[in-house]
Amino acid sequence: MQPQAGVRLGTAIGITGQASENGAPLPGRTVRLELREHPFTGDWIPRAEGRTGADGRYAFSPALRRNHQVRVVLVGVPPAPDVASPIAQAYVLPAFTLTFEQHGARRIRLRQVYTVPKRVRLSAPTRFYVGPCKPSKRGRCTAQRAPFRKQTATRRLRAGRYVSRATVRIPRSYKGRFTYVSCFGYSEGSGMGNPKLRCPRKSVRLTD
Repeated sequence: MQPQAGVRLGTAIGITGQASENGAPLPGRTVRLELREHPFTGDWIPRAEGRTGADGRYAFSPALRRNHQVRVVLVGVPPAPDVASPIAQAYVLPAFTLTFEQHGARRIRLRQVYTVPKRVRLSAPTRFYVGPCKPSKRGRCTAQRAPFRKQTATRRLRAGRYVSRATVRIPRSYKGRFTYVSCFGYSEGSGMGNPKLRCPRKSVRLTD
């Protein structure tokens, strides 16, 4: 499975594994990907089939619209029965774009727009983090962290479309150069994202 935080809506999720028996790979066997959508009370739905490689490995890459439970079934060769893998969680995040506009000499207006399936309701606030850039000699930002600056409500524009806005003052010490990121927690009942993950309280680590 791909990262624990999940992938954005519209991005394929990588599901890989290996079929083996007593430590030996099972090549050329049929495997079936089965899914169960949030809230995980329905039937398992077959999504795709494939064959294991020479090393017994397999891979699927479905594009999902909400969180799903996932399992892979090794189709049995009679009289052997089918064998299902342990259940895994596939997390899908809202698609989003984060932009800013200059708003006065030392203020920026941040805007994050979310796209979700029309039946999904978002309720969690959006947290914005703005930190210094600290450019290197090559002009690349080298700052390691951005401190928390503001939390604002995530508002519904229409079905499947949400927005959150915040105006943030830029300290003079930043010399007009800054980095900005956002964090959006899990919305109860949305079935999008990992319910166990939380946004940082004080600052967020900046990564390439």
